[in-house]
Amino acid sequence: MKKTQKRELRKHIKGCIAESLPAELERRSAPLMERVEQLESYAEASTVALYWSLAGEVCTHDLVRRAVLSKRVVLPVVTGEVMHFAEVAPDLSNLSQGAFGVMEPREGRVCDPSEIDFMLVPGMAFDRSGGRLGHGKGYYDRYLATFPGVTVGATYAVMLLKNVPTEVHDLPVDWLFTERGAYHCKETATSKDTP
Repeated sequence: MKKTQKRELRKHIKGCIAESLPAELERRSAPLMERVEQLESYAEASTVALYWSLAGEVCTHDLVRRAVLSKRVVLPVVTGEVMHFAEVAPDLSNLSQGAFGVMEPREGRVCDPSEIDFMLVPGMAFDRSGGRLGHGKGYYDRYLATFPGVTVGATYAVMLLKNVPTEVHDLPVDWLFTERGAYHCKETATSKDTP
């Protein structure tokens, strides 16, 4: 039942994205990423796990470009059914198109989950409790099961749902940002963080 609900939600969200103008979505992304950067847990993090956004997602490209100037940045790399994070070169020269058309670091040093202080988690939609609707492959669900750091989601308000259908393996993010506000989703989030 929940898998069917998730499939229908993904279809609906893709329709919402298709109706939006890319330039408008990109314009709304910048203040969201700035708010993420203002979190104390981000500012204090040595190693941050980010992602190179796809069309329709909150644009992370400028965040990645800024972050590599002062932090160790790792991005996801997918090989078969496994996702790991690898280091991005400061000039982004080791990025190339990988699985699902996502930019991935090639030949970057693989990062152990325990080395990552902060993770920006992608999602097609979220709810205020930190529930996340991913793309349906389960890569982040499997990775987050053992990830000890702070997790943050960022989404457009139109993709903030009343309730995301979740299953036992679906883990909420600690913080969620939209252009309309910030939500502290889990008690495990660093208490010193304020949006």
